[in-house]
Amino acid sequence: MNILLINYEYPPLGGGAATATQELGRAMHTLGHVVTILTAGFSTVRGEAAENGVTIRRLACRRSRADRSSFAEKAFFVAHAAIALPGLIRRSRPDACIVFFSLPCGPLGRLVRGLSGVPYVVSLRGGDVPGTEPGLAALHWWLAPVRRWVLRGAKAVVANSEGLKALSVRADPFAVTVIPNGVDTAAFTPSRDGRRPAYRFLFAGRLNEQKNVALLLSAAARLRESTAAAFTVSIVGDGPLAAALHAQANELGLGRTIEWMPWVAREKMAACYASADCLVNPSLYEGMPNVVLEAMASGMPVIASDVAGNADVVEHEHTGLLFPGQDASALAEAMRRMLETRGGDWGAAGRARALDRHSWAAAAAAYVALFH
Repeated sequence: MNILLINYEYPPLGGGAATATQELGRAMHTLGHVVTILTAGFSTVRGEAAENGVTIRRLACRRSRADRSSFAEKAFFVAHAAIALPGLIRRSRPDACIVFFSLPCGPLGRLVRGLSGVPYVVSLRGGDVPGTEPGLAALHWWLAPVRRWVLRGAKAVVANSEGLKALSVRADPFAVTVIPNGVDTAAFTPSRDGRRPAYRFLFAGRLNEQKNVALLLSAAARLRESTAAAFTVSIVGDGPLAAALHAQANELGLGRTIEWMPWVAREKMAACYASADCLVNPSLYEGMPNVVLEAMASGMPVIASDVAGNADVVEHEHTGLLFPGQDASALAEAMRRMLETRGGDWGAAGRARALDRHSWAAAAAAYVALFH
């Protein structure tokens, strides 16, 4: 089968959805399918190239940052992709199409179907589903007719977690299939650097409202006041709230407690996991967070907010701890427990879960099966 994947983000751009697109494409190729990926270029990374047997077509687009894009930049990609699709369809002759995000990429799936009759599947990722991010409520309401037009025309609609499925079904009257994200358990393996004098918590992700890093800083300040044990918090990432978060850390007097690191390419994340003891993911919402799966595959215990996505992956008091979102005291208490127990056997249990339930090959096969 010839399969076309469309996502406005693809490594070196973007976050979890970009990684999922890359891994699914590789896994589909390994299963014997011909895979083409249409995405945005960045800087000098543009044009067509073969990567691990997959054809990547990167369009020249107006994008200023690797870690995020504006509404206008997303719209520019959709417009450019619409122009490029007729020629790409003639050359690649796809039998199936998968579009990531109902918006902005979903209308491109409808265009593929209109031009060639090829069915498309929509892969919901989180922020494209009403109810995940309160700040987008008005935009979701305004774009509801377009979103439902996209979902109505799809062969299938997929969510990567039960929580995201529930939100989608609540917002739009369409059936949703759950196909969990996978994780590369060969690239991400237990490899601690050894016992450090200070226990190290790790956050990795975009510094935006969704990721809720301000709550982590508040919890770190509370923890420092309540324990004499040495600990640090490494914050890896970049985003629109970077300056505000630095200012908050200074106001809280966290000083040497916080270690700031810039955005890290995915191939270097294994070293970040190896240099830390516990991952903290305090997000306000998630689809299914790749960073949590990668940490678990790396043998790390996880502290995460008890929201859709996180709760589908982290087993409370088995692979880590869940805490009520927006509760800095609860997060500080979870961090204190982790600091005192060093996570016990939770990291090993997380690795076992990643091996047992989260295979990219299984996810790819499940997507392909939707077209039969």
